[in-house]
Amino acid sequence: ATYGFTEAKMAFPECAAPEGEPPSGYHLFPDLGIVEIVDPKTGEPVPNGSAGEIVFTPLEARGSVVLRYRTGDCIDGGIVHEKCPHCGRCCPRLVGRISRKSDVKEMRLEKLKGTLVDFNQLEHVLDNMDHVGAWQIELRKANDDPLERDELVLHVEKRGNESDAKFREELNRRFVEATEIHPNQIVFQNTDEMRRLLGIGTKLKEDRVVDHRPQAESAPAGESLVQTQT
Repeated sequence: ATYGFTEAKMAFPECAAPEGEPPSGYHLFPDLGIVEIVDPKTGEPVPNGSAGEIVFTPLEARGSVVLRYRTGDCIDGGIVHEKCPHCGRCCPRLVGRISRKSDVKEMRLEKLKGTLVDFNQLEHVLDNMDHVGAWQIELRKANDDPLERDELVLHVEKRGNESDAKFREELNRRFVEATEIHPNQIVFQNTDEMRRLLGIGTKLKEDRVVDHRPQAESAPAGESLVQTQT
């Protein structure tokens, strides 16, 4: 696998791990750029091997150059400097699973209970499912009330001839396996409507997860408002 983003103008590869062994992480190039891991909330650097947000400063970039660019990507194993167990190189490595900070949201599925859901996991689940074309996850509030429970609506472009009932059952099962929650509603959309929902042709990136939850100005005593992680 490789990890990269537009602002880096490069990608960082993993070694090919022997069968049955875990990957050793993405190999970095300190002569081409500085990679840091920071606390997503404070922006302060974290110790080696600690989870956090990936920050990048290029050293050999051309054209538009960024300084300590916050990627919005979080990695759960941080940076390590030990020798790679597969190739023996001593360059730093990004270790662990990478997810988008914007795709980690807290949902209040009951009156007073919050559940942290990583929608980055669902991206792999949905993209690898048969009969799933384009898709979008929409977050709402029940009755559009800021103090009500959260609801999840899955918009899907269905492909193939599988029955709607059987397809809904399979989508629900995959959701539970990945996040332990069920969609409140599954809506099948045609290609044109999915392109509109995703913003294809009008936005730089597809809107895979949209948050349409209204926020209350203040919470009554004993209530805890759910906030999207930023």
